[in-house]
Amino acid sequence: MQTKFLFRLILSLVLVFEFSSCSDKSGIPDSKYQIKDDLGIKVGFDSVPRKIISLAPNITEALYAIGADSLIAGVTDLCDYPAGAKNKSKMGNYLNPDYEKISSVSPNLIIMYVSGASQPSYQALKNLNMKLFVCNPVNTNDIIKMINNLGRITGRELKAQELSQNLVNEREKYFISARNIKKESCLIVVSVNPLMTASGKTFIHEITELSGLDNLYKDESLDYPMISYEDVTAKNPAFIILPCDTTDEIKYNNFISELSEKLNTTNAVKDKKIILADDDVIFRPGPRFLEGVKIISSKLQKFR
Repeated sequence: MQTKFLFRLILSLVLVFEFSSCSDKSGIPDSKYQIKDDLGIKVGFDSVPRKIISLAPNITEALYAIGADSLIAGVTDLCDYPAGAKNKSKMGNYLNPDYEKISSVSPNLIIMYVSGASQPSYQALKNLNMKLFVCNPVNTNDIIKMINNLGRITGRELKAQELSQNLVNEREKYFISARNIKKESCLIVVSVNPLMTASGKTFIHEITELSGLDNLYKDESLDYPMISYEDVTAKNPAFIILPCDTTDEIKYNNFISELSEKLNTTNAVKDKKIILADDDVIFRPGPRFLEGVKIISSKLQKFR
């Protein structure tokens, strides 16, 4: 679980542009423009990049969501959604990209998910004279900004704006709904052993709050702090949110057993209020973030 989290979160982001009838022609960017990426670096563009490599699953999902998948020349080993992403050329993983394979593609642009320019993979690609654009969304507003930036870069600006506006509208509905109910406390589990959670600075926190729950560790200074089972027991959460691979029944049952044993006096365990959620949805700051809200909200209804 910790390994998947590292690759997905610390991450934990298009091939030939076709002027077809389904292209977002009116969204083709100006001949020359600049966009500031999430490292604060201004990246200049003269035209739509014809070969883009996405080095994070959430970026790949966003490119597909705005109809820019024909521009993708390569993705990471973990890029598995939507199904078409599995057929794209694999360029290694987030922590260890295949630099030789990336160079052989001669990409026009590499979109990355890194926390700083000092990260080894960023520096290595920079040294190879690759053009880089960093997307590092830490909350839902950042996700929406990422979608709009990718739309402008790929000439799918109108499609991106439509998608982002729909997300904003749907998010507002959940916000209003959550505001009008009494929120019960919850523990968000990012890792079982060691025990790790999410603070109020993360998009996972937003998903939980929009679902109508109160994150026990929202005031922590670190984004993803390590905590103790003793402290959780003292705080006594009403619910536990457990993101995991929901297709691996043996593994998630082991996680539930360990949590139940170590938190056996909490209301969440005694009342059997441990909510499983697909970690591919919950851990990826991408266009499916509201699906995480829907999953948790629907399961909460069974307890109310």
